[in-house]
Amino acid sequence: MGAKVIQAVTVSESLVFMAGQISHLQNNGYEVKTLSSDGKYIDRFKKMEDVPMLLVDMEREISLFKDFKALLKCIGVIRRERPDIVNASTPKAGLIVTLAAYLCRVPIRIYTMRGLRLETTKGLKRKVLIAAEKVAVASATHCLAVSESLKAQVTELEIAPREKISVLGKGSGEGFELSKFRVTEKSEINIQCIRESYGLSSEHTVLGFVGRMTKDKGIAELVDIFLKLHKTQPKLRLLIIGEYEDADPVEEMVKQEIHDNPAIFHTGYQADPIPFFHIMDVFVFLTKREGFGNVAIEAALSRTPVIVSNVTGAKDTVIDGETGFLVNPENPQDMLEKLELLVLAPELRQKMGERAEQWAIENFSNETLWNELDRYYQECLIGNMKAVEQTH
Repeated sequence: MGAKVIQAVTVSESLVFMAGQISHLQNNGYEVKTLSSDGKYIDRFKKMEDVPMLLVDMEREISLFKDFKALLKCIGVIRRERPDIVNASTPKAGLIVTLAAYLCRVPIRIYTMRGLRLETTKGLKRKVLIAAEKVAVASATHCLAVSESLKAQVTELEIAPREKISVLGKGSGEGFELSKFRVTEKSEINIQCIRESYGLSSEHTVLGFVGRMTKDKGIAELVDIFLKLHKTQPKLRLLIIGEYEDADPVEEMVKQEIHDNPAIFHTGYQADPIPFFHIMDVFVFLTKREGFGNVAIEAALSRTPVIVSNVTGAKDTVIDGETGFLVNPENPQDMLEKLELLVLAPELRQKMGERAEQWAIENFSNETLWNELDRYYQECLIGNMKAVEQTH
């Protein structure tokens, strides 16, 4: 049996980051187990991956008593399992599981950074989040960032030294299953049915968004820019896929506009958003912060050009001027001009969409990222063996 690995996330919903990855590692000889809080996605994930689950309840938000309790339970689990590698991601698991692995002297402790919540916080909360990140980094022997710009930001904030952080390939935490995005005769019929259900014809130009509906995701800015363009482009439509979240809520006035405006379609959560990407003519992603920005690559794989905020994580998902445009999220005029350019130029949209698909296929397949992770683990194991030999 190969190296024993524990891959950890805070809540069961985040296990989606590891879909397919676990099977790939197992097929390459690793003995893998996953760790997370209990939740409704546990059974579904076990069926998908056929992987042993280790359950430790962790709170997403700061809770000193519950966090300490989770740390003690984690220590017990890791002592029993005795892994060679612990790879923990998402903020709370990154802190608790990596610290527990440090206290249990696990030889290889990897903190995978998927984003920085602190980027849009201020005051005491920001200081607490920075301190938590620094503890997680100090407890780890290695760090992975899901994008080059996240690595740069972590270094600039002096959370971790640059040499301690690696990025797999061009970035992303998991990669993408390319076959899901190919349009077949069956999927084309489904796409057309969805278009017709919203009254969309070839005369309409559709702007789209997919993701969590929070203030940080730039929902207010998206609606505002749409309303401005719609005044001169009556055939313009806005398609929003996602559910509102209580944390960092969207303003009530914006929610009301989305609900009342007949040119805005809000579908709520979709288990399979891919057909909706194919309906969109331009994907608009005005996020304030990201670790990487998977939805922009999903749009690219659907041959849809993107408008993306020039912020950490998101900026890594577009080649500016080739697969879409980077825009300044603090400059409404910049956003409006770039988006209007794509709305008025169908040939440019087509050209950018084709280039986006090509670039995404070349760099972001899940197999590419899985092979990079395997290589990274092997480098860590070899480095640890050499370190042990030098101490004897």
